[in-house]
Amino acid sequence: MLPYIRPQSASIRDGSPTTVAHMPTTHRWSLTVPVVGVLIAVAVLPVASLPSVPAALRESLSYAVVWLPLSAAVALSVRGATKGRVEPWWRVLRLPISVAGVVAGLFVGLTARSLGLLLEVLTTGRIGTGSAILSGGAVGVVAGIAIVIASIVVAPVLEELFFRGTLQPAVGERLGLGLWRELVTVLVVAATFAAVHAVAGAGLLAALVTFIAGVGFGLVARSYRVGAAIVAHMVFNASGLAIALSATGLSPVYPTLALG
Repeated sequence: MLPYIRPQSASIRDGSPTTVAHMPTTHRWSLTVPVVGVLIAVAVLPVASLPSVPAALRESLSYAVVWLPLSAAVALSVRGATKGRVEPWWRVLRLPISVAGVVAGLFVGLTARSLGLLLEVLTTGRIGTGSAILSGGAVGVVAGIAIVIASIVVAPVLEELFFRGTLQPAVGERLGLGLWRELVTVLVVAATFAAVHAVAGAGLLAALVTFIAGVGFGLVARSYRVGAAIVAHMVFNASGLAIALSATGLSPVYPTLALG
């Protein structure tokens, strides 16, 4: 019979060692990196509006000064999350998407846009979604194509990789599991998403619509992965751009991150 040895480093209370409760919690996802990325993006955004910046470059620069810090934050966050692990970056970011995820993304994107339009009609009595410079001439055509690509492809991919791919899991790790805690995580990230768009030039109504969309993107990312959130974001932006074009034709209208 082995002698009983009383543990010296831990006492047993309610069936669990007290030392376990005091063990430091390790988080896979850094919260500091995405927070710093957002702060840098917000801080350098006014550079795009400086008088010394040519008018033709201001809109492109406004996208770049936001997207570059966010992209860098995604890269650093993924590097930290994969440290000591053999796992492809696209799986770390939960990008693989199923047919159900595509369907869910389509539904969420269209629903978010429909709710945004309803809110706009109820508050203003009209539909006046946003913007794109699609005026005639060679410069206008090039600018228009660039805005379409930026709004429908680049923005959804980069912004979802950041907000739902890195920031949402980072916040979620701090708040913990559970339906209500996960819902709070989605709301916090959606609020940050809307705030960045507001700083970038979106009005109060556009920021509110962006928040509603952000909640939808967060929920679909939680249930169907980030790839589905990218689909939802693409549909949301594409439908908004289509409505803007149908309302304005090819007349000059102002491009803004308020499209989402």
